[in-house]
Amino acid sequence: MIGTLIVIAICAGLAGVGYFAPAILNSVFNLLDMGLGWMGPFLMVTLVSALTGVLFILAFPHVSAQGWIVAVKDRIKYNLLGIRIFQDDMPTVGKGVVGSMGWNLGYISLNILPMIVLAAPFMVIWFQLNALYAYKPAEVGQELQVVAEFREGIQAYEVEVAVPAGLELIQRGNTRNKVVLNVRATNDGTQDLVFKHQGQEVNKLVEVGTDTRRLARLRTSDPFGNFVAQKDPILFFGDDVLPASSFVKTITVPYANAPLGFMDGGEISIMLWFIVVSMVVGFGLKGVFGVEI
Repeated sequence: MIGTLIVIAICAGLAGVGYFAPAILNSVFNLLDMGLGWMGPFLMVTLVSALTGVLFILAFPHVSAQGWIVAVKDRIKYNLLGIRIFQDDMPTVGKGVVGSMGWNLGYISLNILPMIVLAAPFMVIWFQLNALYAYKPAEVGQELQVVAEFREGIQAYEVEVAVPAGLELIQRGNTRNKVVLNVRATNDGTQDLVFKHQGQEVNKLVEVGTDTRRLARLRTSDPFGNFVAQKDPILFFGDDVLPASSFVKTITVPYANAPLGFMDGGEISIMLWFIVVSMVVGFGLKGVFGVEI
């Protein structure tokens, strides 16, 4: 019971720190990247994923009913064995199929609570890896389409845009509560793009040819809404979150995906590799630690 409470407290604590004090987690992962970043993004993601797999297999028995998992898996094996032995006896086969399906539902239900509890640290780590390794800065000469969406009632033509010297404005388009800027990067450096409305200012830094540690395509005042809409799988670990009262809802800079080893890179590649490595390591060590999954 003590181990269960400790694991739950750690997971809840990580989620709380990620929400209320994301700078703390950013500092931890920045230090990790500073110390081991020479390995390159692919090996860094692999290493962090493997360590996550170890932590997963250590935490899992404390938040799961190990005895029940063993019993349910035995019942599934029993029904499957009956199907194999009595394959010519249709009533027995039917009973075995129904039984194995029912016990499989029980097996799945036994894993729901552990997965919910352990989801918080998994998501936090994935978001951090995205912020560090998913994107790459723009290059001089590259054209970008920057989109700013404003709160309801804010008309695009009312918003003034200050374009820095390092970005050449090619075209501006206004569509009700959105401004679409086609710009070309002309100079290396951190370019500060500023949106102004009735005395308020909101900026979005555009990185061109820099060696910045973190990159986020999106700056938003609604991180959870954008996450649910699958627009922002970084949440609080890229750009600072805008106040809910801001006249800006989102500003999007379409940074290109940074390559990840043999994969194309970006959020999806990091997620897939993170899941594969952590699960392989976790399942590979379950026998060593005597854990039933």
